[in-house]
Amino acid sequence: LNHRDTARSMANRRAAFAWAQNAKAKKVDKERGRKAETPAKPVKSKSLGELLWEEERGHGPKLEEALLAIFKLIDADSSGSISKLELIGAVYRHTLVASFVLQGHGINAELLQDAGGQICINEQSFDAIDDIFDSMAGGSARVNYSDFSGYFRRVAAVCLAVEKEEAKMREVFKLIDVDGNGAVSKLELVAAMQNSSRAASYLFPSVNTRNVLEDETSYDLVCSLYDQIAAGRRRISWQDFRNYLTTRFSDVLDRTPSTSSASPLSAASSSPSASVSSQNERSKVKVLVLAPGFSQNPQPASMLSQAGFQLQWFTDLPEYADEGARLTYHAVAPFLTKIHEEILRLKPTAILCASQGGAYLVGLWQLGYWKGPSIMLNAHPSLPMRLPGKTPVVLAHGSNDEVYLWRREDLEDLACTASPNHCFLYYTSNSGYLASGSLTRLGDRHLMQSILSNDCLPRLVDAAVSSMGPEMFMLQSWRGQLGEDRLEAQHWLGYSLERLRRFWASPGKQGRDEKLYQVPKNSEEFRKVTTIFRSEPPQTPAYMLSSQSSWERLPIYKIERVENGCQMECSAIPYRDGVKQSLHQQGIDFDPSVHCSWAFHGADYESSLSIIRDPAGFQPLISGSRNSPVWGSGTYFARDAKYVADGQFCPRQADGMRCMLLCLVTLGMPCLGDPQQRGVLPFRQKPHRYNSTVDSLSSPEVLVIQQSGAAYPAYLISFA
Repeated sequence: LNHRDTARSMANRRAAFAWAQNAKAKKVDKERGRKAETPAKPVKSKSLGELLWEEERGHGPKLEEALLAIFKLIDADSSGSISKLELIGAVYRHTLVASFVLQGHGINAELLQDAGGQICINEQSFDAIDDIFDSMAGGSARVNYSDFSGYFRRVAAVCLAVEKEEAKMREVFKLIDVDGNGAVSKLELVAAMQNSSRAASYLFPSVNTRNVLEDETSYDLVCSLYDQIAAGRRRISWQDFRNYLTTRFSDVLDRTPSTSSASPLSAASSSPSASVSSQNERSKVKVLVLAPGFSQNPQPASMLSQAGFQLQWFTDLPEYADEGARLTYHAVAPFLTKIHEEILRLKPTAILCASQGGAYLVGLWQLGYWKGPSIMLNAHPSLPMRLPGKTPVVLAHGSNDEVYLWRREDLEDLACTASPNHCFLYYTSNSGYLASGSLTRLGDRHLMQSILSNDCLPRLVDAAVSSMGPEMFMLQSWRGQLGEDRLEAQHWLGYSLERLRRFWASPGKQGRDEKLYQVPKNSEEFRKVTTIFRSEPPQTPAYMLSSQSSWERLPIYKIERVENGCQMECSAIPYRDGVKQSLHQQGIDFDPSVHCSWAFHGADYESSLSIIRDPAGFQPLISGSRNSPVWGSGTYFARDAKYVADGQFCPRQADGMRCMLLCLVTLGMPCLGDPQQRGVLPFRQKPHRYNSTVDSLSSPEVLVIQQSGAAYPAYLISFA
C-alpha cells in the first residue's frame, strides 16, 4: 500500500510538473504575442549629414560603415549588387533602411510606419524609391556598391550643407528674437539689423544696416524683407523664417547631387536665387591674385570681386614687355619666396594668374610652394611638360591668342598629365565656316572676352575649388544656363531611357510595331514637352534671330511620342551603358542629369520618320558628310528649339507645318568641337576619349554626337 501510494504520489508530481511547464510555456507564448501586438518602436539613426560630419572630423569611417550595413540589408541574395525590387522590399521591411534611403525627399519614414513596424506603401514613397534607384543605376538593371556609395555620399554632402545652413538660420533667428518667445516683430528685426552685425551680414551681406533708423534705403529694405517673410501676419515664426530663407539663400542647394529623383533639393538647385546664394558661398573663398597680367585688363578681377570672392592682391611683382613675356624660372625665382610667405600668411583657397603672372605660378608649382586650386588665364609658355600631381588646375586659353601661341592638341596633351579628374582645359576656338562664308563663334584673343559672359570666370574659380573636380563642376554648371521652368520639366520627364517607357502606350510597352503615339493635349506629358520646346534661357543666347515673343505665339499642332523598343534596347541603352562603364573606369560617377541632355534635332518630315523607324536611330557619319562641318562631323542637336526653327533646319511641308525631334542625348564627357574632327575625338584619359562635342565649354548651345545610339528621338513635335 505504501508502495502504491508512493508511486501515485510521484505520478501526480510528474503530472503537476508537466502542467506547470505547459502553463509557463503558454504564459511565455502569451507574452510573446502581446509583444508582437505592441507597435514596434521607430528605429532612430543618425542622418547622412551627421555621419559625414563625424567622418570628416576624424571619428572613423562612420558613413562608410553605415553605407555598407544598409547595402547588406538591401542585398537580400548577397550577390554584391542590388535590383530595384530588392531596394523596394528592403525599404518596406526595414524602417532603418527607409529612413536612410528617403533622406532629402521630404518623406518621414516613421510617419509611414504601420503597427507591425513596416512602411506603408503610398505613391510618394514608391515614386521616390523608383527615382532613387534610377539615379544610382543610370539605366542599368542592378546597382553595385560603388554606385550606391557614390550616390549617397553626394546626398550626404547636401544634407550636411543643409544642416549647417539651418544651424546658421537658427542662430540668426535667436539673435533677432531677443525675448525668446519664438515670434519676431518688425521692431525686433529692425533693432537686430542695427545692433547685431552677425544677423545683419547674414540677411544683408552687401548693405550697411547699422544706421537703419536714419537711412531710408536700408530701412525700406529691412521692412520689405519683413513683409515678404510675414506674408501679412503680425509676427514671424521660426518656420516662416526658415521657409523663406531656404528659398532665398539656397547656396547649399547648389551642391545637390544631380539626380532625376523627385527631391525637393534637386528641384530647387537651379532656382533664380542661385546668384544670391552663389555670392554668399563665394564670400568664403580667398583668391590670391598675382597682379602681372591684370594691369591692362582689370575686368576679370572686377568680375570676381562683384561675384563675392575675397580677392587678395600680390602686387610686388615686375611686369615685362610682351617681347619678354616668355619668362624663365631664373627671372621669377627671386620673387617666389615672397609669394610663398604671403601664401603662408593669407592661407588662400586658390591662386589666380593671367598672362605674365603664369610664370610665377609655374615657379610656385616647381618649388612645391603651392599645391592648391590654381586658375591660369592664358596658358603660359613656361608651363612644364607635366602638371603638378593632385593639384586642381583650370587652364583657360583661346585659339586666337596673339601673344602665347599654343596648338590645341599640345594643351590637351598637357591636361592629360594632371592627376585624374584634376584638370579642366577651358578652350575657345573658331567654328568652321558656314556656306555663307561666316563664322558662328570666334576663339578668344589674349584678352579673353568669353570668360566675362555667362558668369564664366566665377564658375571657373568655383570649378577649381570644387570637391567634385573642375571638369565635372563645369558640366554640372551648364544646367544654370537653362530656365527654371525647363529644368523642372526635364526633371519630370527624367533622364533615364528606361523611365521614358512609363509613358508608352504600345502593347506591353514594348514598342514593336507602331512607332508614333499622339500625346493627349490635356496631359501633363504634353505640357512638359511644350515647356521645354518654348523655354527661354536666362542668358542671352549666342545665336539670336527672331524674338522670343513671336516664338511663344507659334501654335503646336501635335506632339507624338516615339516608341521604338528595338532602337532603345539595341542601340541607345547599350551605348549609354558603355559610356557609363568608361566613366567609371576614369573615376567618374555617371550622373544622368549631367551626362545626358534633352536637345532638339531638325529635319524634314520624311527624314524624321526615317530616324524614328530605324533600329539604330541617328547615323552621325552620314549626317557629317551632308552638312557643313562647323564643329566637326556628326549629328547636330540644339539646346533650344527656337535655334532649330530660326536656323531653318526643319523645312516646311506642303501644308506649311514643320516638325522637329526632342531627343534624350547621352553626352558623356564632352569636349569643344573642331571643324577638323572626323569622328575621332581627343583623349581624355588614355585609352578613354571624349564622348561628344559642343560649341562652347561655358554655355553650350550646339551638341554633336559621333556614334549611333548616343541619342534617342523621344518626341516628334509638329508646329507652324
